[in-house]
Amino acid sequence: MKWGKLPGDDRDLLFWVLWFAIQCYSDVSLEKLLKRFFTHGSGLLGDPGWEFEFLRNEVGYESYDFSADVDFSGIEPAHMNYSAEIVREALKDSLLALADKEPTKADEVAGLIIKYGL
Repeated sequence: MKWGKLPGDDRDLLFWVLWFAIQCYSDVSLEKLLKRFFTHGSGLLGDPGWEFEFLRNEVGYESYDFSADVDFSGIEPAHMNYSAEIVREALKDSLLALADKEPTKADEVAGLIIKYGL
């Protein structure tokens, strides 16, 4: 996965939001971002018009709601639900793409991938 290149499938919205979230936290603390990702009932939103929320239903199924303003993203549908497994894989791919783009982040990214079992 290359930073900023969408896969061209139903995960486009997922990656688009991830790139904004990761870029936003990359200069502050990627650890804080990952804590938000893996805290049930937690989420995050930001500019330009993106958000995600971590959900768990009554039988323990974990998923994430992702949405983005179609006027900014150009991606439809503007709202999608993804399984936790798909999100974890996309999060790992996005973090690795960040480390490739910004080699100074490589050690931090590697440590977080190990810590969070991505």
